[in-house]
Amino acid sequence: MKKIHYLYTLLVALGMTLLSGCQSFLDINVDPTLKADATVQELLPTAQFYTSEASYQQAYVACQYAQQLGSNLGTNGTDAYYEAENASGWSNLYLYVIPQLNTIIQKGQSSDIPIYVGIAKVLLAYNLGIATTNWENIPYTQADQRNFSPAYDNQQAIYTTIQKLLDESIIELAKNSGTKPTTDDLIYGGDASKWTRLAYSLKARYAMHLSGQNAQTAAQTALTALQNAMKSNADDFQFAYNSKNLSPWYSRVALANSTSNLSVTYGSTFVDLMNGKVQNVVDPRLPIVVTLKTGQTTYSGVAPGSGAGSTVDFNIRAWHSNINSPIVMMTYAEVKAIEAEARFLAANGSISSTGSTADAYNAYLEIARANMQKLGISAANITTYLAAESVNVGASKLTLLHIMREKYKAMFLIGDIWTDVRKYNYLDFPMPLNINPDLAGRRIQRMKYPSSELTRNAKNAEANLKQPSVGMWIYTK
Repeated sequence: MKKIHYLYTLLVALGMTLLSGCQSFLDINVDPTLKADATVQELLPTAQFYTSEASYQQAYVACQYAQQLGSNLGTNGTDAYYEAENASGWSNLYLYVIPQLNTIIQKGQSSDIPIYVGIAKVLLAYNLGIATTNWENIPYTQADQRNFSPAYDNQQAIYTTIQKLLDESIIELAKNSGTKPTTDDLIYGGDASKWTRLAYSLKARYAMHLSGQNAQTAAQTALTALQNAMKSNADDFQFAYNSKNLSPWYSRVALANSTSNLSVTYGSTFVDLMNGKVQNVVDPRLPIVVTLKTGQTTYSGVAPGSGAGSTVDFNIRAWHSNINSPIVMMTYAEVKAIEAEARFLAANGSISSTGSTADAYNAYLEIARANMQKLGISAANITTYLAAESVNVGASKLTLLHIMREKYKAMFLIGDIWTDVRKYNYLDFPMPLNINPDLAGRRIQRMKYPSSELTRNAKNAEANLKQPSVGMWIYTK
């Protein structure tokens, strides 16, 4: 056990070293989170950093399963539905995120600084959402650093907890007392109104996760929350990096690819939605988001499960993977996608229906518009794209597939898109070549519990272990 704690201490110190350049009050030689008397001002930026890490770690795996990314490493990569543990994501949650956020909540409550409590509960709900969509049943009620064999909470209980945390966060954020964050809040700079809008946006996201169980209830719950959700791209939930604190998509993937240490590139399913092959219109985001290999002029992604066929290169010039790229966790574009889906289901009651309300259609168009504006696409190019016949279908011909395609593009490298992909049976995506034979031709539905958890907490982990092709509770009625 001492060895485990020593390793964790080294990892925390490394994380704080990466974070240190973000704010001058963080000393790279001293990890304030290791002090017994660490303040909430010291804990908050660290918890936000590890939340960003959790988002990257989920997306690296989930976006391969969702075919936004594909493996450069041959035919037995993650995009061929081989099981991935995401062990770093698991340890990140239980060693850093939950303990630090719980400490902020405890200190905030005892010191009457409610905005810190509210922010911590929003972040905790978000991280639980990542974890349960990765692994389904997870430890939470008994999970802390003093219990190394915690029981697991089932997914239904986790979703109840998420909504409860978000409701509580909204109450705390509405209070106007005590010390308020400033530069120690690396995401919204202490703006309680933006944290509140994020909380409502997340309530809508997690409500719609359950639309497969009851579409009407999920849609109405989401639409109620959306009345107070994000209002523009200025509300986007993202963690900033720079030349001193490098984005993991830049430092661990794009930079490595540039030195022939290949890992992942763009998947053909994603690229074909951009290059005109599927929608008969070239998306103006294509050259901003996707980069060509030297000497190539045609955009083609790697075919899932093949490790081949790509003319594109996930490198340091793209919007999501350059030296200043943020880790994007939730956006206004996603909020509009949630609204479009919720209004569509509320009006039609069926995912197979065609046609919807004007409000659903306007929200659908706003998905692409908002994301394009975020990426710096010109107004003229946005107008041209939205006027294309395959996009400008009109409310009477709108389908859920139209909405999901735009959401899929707007949520590039946001791991939660895998939740939608699974919910709708992988949409119209092709089966990977050389698919993992253990799945017997079925789609992958979950990440694998880390081997360390299966060893250390064997009884509880094995009781919740399921085959990779077994659907999660959220997708069942």
